[in-house]
Amino acid sequence: MVILNETVTDNAILALWEITETKEELLDLLDNDPIISAQIEQFGSKKRQLEFLATRALLNSVLGETKTIAYEANGKPYLTDRSYSISITHTGNYAAILLHPTAAVGIDIEKISEKVERVKTRFLSEMEQSYVDVRTEKTQLTLMWAAKEALYKIIGKEKVDFVADLHIDVFHPYLEGIMEARETCSKQPTDYIIHYRVFPEFVLVWIVK
Repeated sequence: MVILNETVTDNAILALWEITETKEELLDLLDNDPIISAQIEQFGSKKRQLEFLATRALLNSVLGETKTIAYEANGKPYLTDRSYSISITHTGNYAAILLHPTAAVGIDIEKISEKVERVKTRFLSEMEQSYVDVRTEKTQLTLMWAAKEALYKIIGKEKVDFVADLHIDVFHPYLEGIMEARETCSKQPTDYIIHYRVFPEFVLVWIVK
């Protein structure tokens, strides 16, 4: 079911779905589309099937009409009618999308867990690690991880080094706010403003550029 649907940065549409339905219920919401029914059979995981279906149910619910999602060779999603740019993310029992009619978008949702503390060296430079506040470490690390995932999605390159190519400036985490970041893997390095919200179970970040 849709638990968030609002207009955010530069008139982008941010929407979030909590997956409480069965596969059959989600298929019903999609009018038992035979193409979608066939597509989900490629996924061996029931969880992956539910994420796939929930994303499409969310998209159609938000826009009030049926849209088709396809994928570029690098895995980046797009709408076949090109009416909006789209970014997609999932974690646990949640799926989220970010849409904009003209701008590039990137979104990521990450569950807050102890895991992020164990793998922080895989996505943060020593400098970035140095300004993490121990009092809010788990949340701040999760936000930085999600921010870099969203950057990776909006850049659209296959080979990106999260430590060397993606950089997040010092910030202090609140329940809602922004981070400033830049990517240096393109010929022309680019600065980004990344918006975020912190929920009890997860963080949600998004970029419109």
